[in-house]
Amino acid sequence: MSTSTSWDQEEERMYNELRALVEEVEGQEQRRKMLNRMIKQLRNARWREKVLNLDNHPFSNIRPAQLGIMITTGALAPIILFCIFIWVSLWGE
Repeated sequence: MSTSTSWDQEEERMYNELRALVEEVEGQEQRRKMLNRMIKQLRNARWREKVLNLDNHPFSNIRPAQLGIMITTGALAPIILFCIFIWVSLWGE
């Protein structure tokens, strides 16, 4: 997959950038701030990779029975709500 490869390359680039920046920084406090910022960027990259991964799609492992229940529920809900609306309207008169 090209998506995971591009994210792997981005992650590797960030690690290399982090290594170079840590070698440049002198102060302990500045180094800690920079490391925290880079960790946040890496976590964000991993989160995006997980979200964009098509294998983790919520409906990829759905069973036919579950699909039938979902379709039936979606089709019958408006009919039932309309019947309730009519019943309440008639009851209110």
